[in-house]
Amino acid sequence: MAVQFLSIKFSGYWNEYNRGLMPRRSGVFCIYRAFFDDQSKTTTMRELLYVGAAPNVNECLVDHPQTDRWRACLGPTDSLSFSFGSVALPDLVACEQALVMQHRPRCNAEVPSVYPFGHVALKLTHRTPLLHTRFTVGSPVSGVIGRLGGPLLRRGLDFLRSLQPS
Repeated sequence: MAVQFLSIKFSGYWNEYNRGLMPRRSGVFCIYRAFFDDQSKTTTMRELLYVGAAPNVNECLVDHPQTDRWRACLGPTDSLSFSFGSVALPDLVACEQALVMQHRPRCNAEVPSVYPFGHVALKLTHRTPLLHTRFTVGSPVSGVIGRLGGPLLRRGLDFLRSLQPS
């Protein structure tokens, strides 16, 4: 099976108080434990806490159920910082799972042990602190199943997720 190549350009940063200004588009987002230096007006990312994805990142983060969990990870001089990478809806879950598997943030409760979306190579650009900028996840599968399995499996999983009540 051929490797699917995906590229994500991250933009940011938003803090906890202006995260309502994040894009109203589908994409992945990273939550960081960060330090803001008031003198130099710079932010240093200290730890990647969480990776998520949503069809509308802005709406998802306005009142995210894990916000208190992220805050509990902060030290006295830390703050939350957010970044965003635009991803098309068909690739949203695949990109989120690849980022979680590769980086294993401590606030992502479930880190998958098997990548169910075939063989994907990701390239991350722009605002990518603490992220690997190029990596591959999944295993190539040969034969007819390999050629059809990735896209069909993704469509099947998306269909099953659409059936689940919110």
